[in-house]
Amino acid sequence: MRWTTLLSLTIAITFWASAGQAEQPSASSRNASTVFYTVSAGDNLGSIALRFGVGVGEVKAWNELESEDLEPGTELIVKSEQTVERPKPARALPVIHVIKRGDTFESVAKKYRVSVKQIQQWNRKVSPRKLQIGQQLRLQIPGRDGKSASYGKANRGRLYNGVAMQTVPGMRVRNVARAYGTQRVVQLLEASAYDMRARWPDAPDIEIGDVSFRSGGRMRPHKSHQSGRDIDLSYYHRGNVATGFRDMDGETFDAAKNWHILKTLMDTGEVEYIFVDYRLQKVLFEYATSIGYSADELSTVIQYPGSSQSNGAVIRHARGHDDHWHIRFKCGPDDKQCR
Repeated sequence: MRWTTLLSLTIAITFWASAGQAEQPSASSRNASTVFYTVSAGDNLGSIALRFGVGVGEVKAWNELESEDLEPGTELIVKSEQTVERPKPARALPVIHVIKRGDTFESVAKKYRVSVKQIQQWNRKVSPRKLQIGQQLRLQIPGRDGKSASYGKANRGRLYNGVAMQTVPGMRVRNVARAYGTQRVVQLLEASAYDMRARWPDAPDIEIGDVSFRSGGRMRPHKSHQSGRDIDLSYYHRGNVATGFRDMDGETFDAAKNWHILKTLMDTGEVEYIFVDYRLQKVLFEYATSIGYSADELSTVIQYPGSSQSNGAVIRHARGHDDHWHIRFKCGPDDKQCR
């Protein structure tokens, strides 16, 4: 009798547990890949997009936002598997490989992660047995998956499926033909522009200068700007004067605004370095210490007051950067042989 009672009790408990589990929504039914965020005071679309590493356009699309104004307490989707429609990607773009001593079809194929057969298809008039130093091979490589990608070095690279920077609130593009970057870089800059506009509504739009050509490659007069990760931007002028690229000094340089956008982008962890004239670094350093940063905290952020030749800080001196700043972003997860 006792074993029968225990068996019945066990069956009943198992049934109740199973029934209770069935009533709970599964992770898939709740779309576990979707991340929500509750807006706090001081948040704006740009700052939220920067925090979660997404585009402002994606946040607006996921939440069907028609206005840029956000009310504290609003719950927003900030990560989603839902794809936001973007311009159709360009076809795979060519890379030219110049034959060096010791090169073979096999070594070139291994370097670019393609097959020997593909190299033969792209270069039908080239004999693999008669390669000559200086001879060129035409390759069709990254980008066939539709993702934008920075390829190779910033001063000797290419850009695949480049995304054109657009004029958005807080940011004006000077020449779209010279302002293509990777999707990741474009999103970071657009989000920082939205953030600046939300915090300083009366500030003039920051001006985007040279980035890269649509397919990357040499952009005169620059040595870099070849792979969609280098951007020239104007400084903010005191008094909200719209100046574009104009020589700055301690009297005209708006330390508060310039410090905020530089520090905001550095805080994403995506910045490799930023070129700022050493004299203007002094203004930034003095402003940063006035709002509570210590010299130790700033030692890895800005060269000043150390040597202008040192490379231990993110913000560095380079001649010709008293009328604009130059930012280089790190290699991203979709970039190819990037360095």
